[in-house]
Amino acid sequence: MKKETYTLYLNSQTATNRIGTTKSKYQYYINWNTILPKPENINQKYSVKFTFTSLTTGSVGDIYTINIDFGGSNMYDQTNSKTNFLGFAYPIGNNGTNYYLQSKYPDNVPVTVEYPNNSLITVSINPLNTAGGGYAIDSFLVLEFTPI
Repeated sequence: MKKETYTLYLNSQTATNRIGTTKSKYQYYINWNTILPKPENINQKYSVKFTFTSLTTGSVGDIYTINIDFGGSNMYDQTNSKTNFLGFAYPIGNNGTNYYLQSKYPDNVPVTVEYPNNSLITVSINPLNTAGGGYAIDSFLVLEFTPI
């Protein structure tokens, strides 16, 4: 039997705040009661996988990291270590006209997240090589939560 999943769509155009002068760090206000059911167990955890797409301002030759801070809720990687690292996005479509960063569900392993206890979350997208090229005009991050 397949478990129910819950989806959160984040669009950089609808972010609550943009942090800094570059378009790489966004804050979102999330009403978790409309996304996830109130857990019966206060220690409820979710397996979270994601997709990401971003139109960039120029040629992108670097892999980017996607980090997320769930506002104090703990997030764990596959080794059960606390982390803010969600996964990687890679360049596609570098044909001289359109440049994109993308990541699909099977490109990264899921992380584990405790039921979020804060309505403000922060998403950061940064080049793996700090001297990376142009960055996003718009980005879309889709998070899929599955209770575990």
